Amino acid sequence: MDRSSMVPPSMDYEYFQGAENKPFEPEAREFSPANAWWLSEASFLSYCHPGFARMALKLAGFPGFRFFQGTGTECMVAWNDETVITAFRGTEMRSISFFYELITDLNAFPVEFEGGGNVHRGFRDALYEIWEDTEDGEEGLQSFLRSLTGDGPAAEDAGVGVGGPTPNKDTGRSLWLCGHSLGGALAALAFTLIPRAAGLYIYGAPRIGDGEFVRQSEGRQVFRVEHKLDPIPMVPPDLPRINLNFSDLGTLIYIDDRGVLKSSRPRFSLEKEKAMVQKMYRRQTKRRKNISGIAKGWWRRLVSHFKRSRREWSAYLSALEKKAGMDMSDHMPIHYVVSLWNHLLDSD
Repeated sequence: MDRSSMVPPSMDYEYFQGAENKPFEPEAREFSPANAWWLSEASFLSYCHPGFARMALKLAGFPGFRFFQGTGTECMVAWNDETVITAFRGTEMRSISFFYELITDLNAFPVEFEGGGNVHRGFRDALYEIWEDTEDGEEGLQSFLRSLTGDGPAAEDAGVGVGGPTPNKDTGRSLWLCGHSLGGALAALAFTLIPRAAGLYIYGAPRIGDGEFVRQSEGRQVFRVEHKLDPIPMVPPDLPRINLNFSDLGTLIYIDDRGVLKSSRPRFSLEKEKAMVQKMYRRQTKRRKNISGIAKGWWRRLVSHFKRSRREWSAYLSALEKKAGMDMSDHMPIHYVVSLWNHLLDSD
């Protein structure tokens, strides 16, 4: 496989190839290999330009399309008469928005979440960029999804997807959310705020919130897919001693080195790495407290803080790779797509 097709966004990859033989299952009530593959494809596709994504989804049977964009947050919504798929994009290092996404990824300090519990501050703020209607009347993601599923006022305009099904009340459409990496974290937050949503599939996503937040989704279809030695699902770590509480969300679907799906991951000893995070957390907290928005030169100190934080988190990930045997290359979304497609074929 050409390496360029592994790193998103990829315009050479043929998305949803074979989908006509493996249709999406909107009424699924348990883990669905078909849905796991479909939503991994949608998560991979979300890294692409919205015009390209709209075309690929239309060819896959989803003629409706709408794109939402914040400062560093992007989300695409696709629908047909039966199903709504909402895919959040992960961190895109090739775009100018990477700086803002980096701030989101590093801002791990927990804050209260309206759905319940405490969550990663950066993830919460990123979702809110596109969640609510704006003061000038621009429709937010929350209102739009309600109109598509019949859970709110009807929308008069289908958005970007010209020619697609028009949102209306009592549609009966099932709503599914997904995302890879940072996109998975944002999808999980949105899912918690939408009780009517049918299911959530996240791929290589970091931890999002504490135990109380995780309990908000108990009894619902929430599947957390992890690929081999991908280190991202291991961060942020769960460190109650310094009030950095992050718990695993939903049902684990672990893809081992043979492509077999399992319900548990291998045990990793991360005690040394946890100590590293404790020291890093204290340093970052001290630096943040010394930054005042009214002091002279505050912006320079803020940028310096984020640069140093980036190096610190990079060192932590390197430690996971070297000492705990993790492998950052396993985080690439194409690996999730291919493994789930192969599993789908083998499950026939």
